[in-house]
Amino acid sequence: MYLLDSDAAKKICQYHLLHELAGALNCALCDFAVLPQLKFQLKLTKDDKALAKLGTQEAVDLARQLVAAACEVQVVAQSANPLLLLNRPDIDSGEATLFAALYGNEAELLSGDKRAYVALSKVDDVPTVDALWAHLICLEEAMWLVLKHIDFQHVSDKVRARPDVDMAISISFGRTAANPLETVNEALWGYLRSLRTDTGGKYLLPSCATA
Repeated sequence: MYLLDSDAAKKICQYHLLHELAGALNCALCDFAVLPQLKFQLKLTKDDKALAKLGTQEAVDLARQLVAAACEVQVVAQSANPLLLLNRPDIDSGEATLFAALYGNEAELLSGDKRAYVALSKVDDVPTVDALWAHLICLEEAMWLVLKHIDFQHVSDKVRARPDVDMAISISFGRTAANPLETVNEALWGYLRSLRTDTGGKYLLPSCATA
């Protein structure tokens, strides 16, 4: 099971890479879980508002497919879940819910909010929090995984068609001219290493790294 925060879900749909992501993760859309509020955040009940929010009809269609197929994130409210008590102002309620949902769960979390990971790294000496790092993926790592499984030109064309979606991803693939695969991987890995530094070494880089 892969939990998607709202930011990652939105951007993956805007890039038209939802099915490519599922393929790279070797899962089906029903193996994703999203927050219950995602369909409202993306205005999916209103065609015109959804199109304005996501930018293309294909992105709207993909977001609706995701919401229809995915599970809703569930958190068991119990005192044994210390992640419900983080109460940090630098971690918003959605990210806090997703962190709590990982408790006692073998799921992975894909988040587009690296700031939430940096904030989480400031929680020290809490074993339950320390155990989360093996289950956290950022958007740049997800894009790197997609590139390992999907034709590069296919992905590059989709990303470069939407330079407005995410600055770091856009820069990695090239804004004025397309970057080659080696340059894209190097750029993505630059962001991953930076995140590892910003989290005090807690963010785990992929073990199969070649970059």
